[in-house]
Amino acid sequence: MEININSPQYYTNEFGIDDDIYNLCQDIHEYFKNKCYSESIDIVGIIPIIAPKETINKGLCKRGYHCEPKYGFASVREYIDYEEYVSADVEKKKKLMLQCVLNSVKTIKTKGRIDFQKFKEDFDVFCKEHRI
Repeated sequence: MEININSPQYYTNEFGIDDDIYNLCQDIHEYFKNKCYSESIDIVGIIPIIAPKETINKGLCKRGYHCEPKYGFASVREYIDYEEYVSADVEKKKKLMLQCVLNSVKTIKTKGRIDFQKFKEDFDVFCKEHRI
């Protein structure tokens, strides 16, 4: 399953791209690209939303998902706590991003008929191999 993680909404405009997080997202993509967890979903696009509560409350950054098993893709927009992320060191930011990926796949597991247990097992191996 291809997991494509976009640059975090809002955060990237304010702080730019963090190379360590970008590299983690590329590693996730590479690790999962030849694995299969669903007969209908091949591609999952994830847009992390890292924005202040005021911005979210104005409706400028909305969480949600769109799952199209007929076309083999799903997209998820998932929150990461802004204050926690901004004040975190690199290791904590990685953990927050990983939690976002896990939450995103969990969000679409039913509609996308994803074997979440198998995904979670591989996800845990990924985290262990990358010492996160």
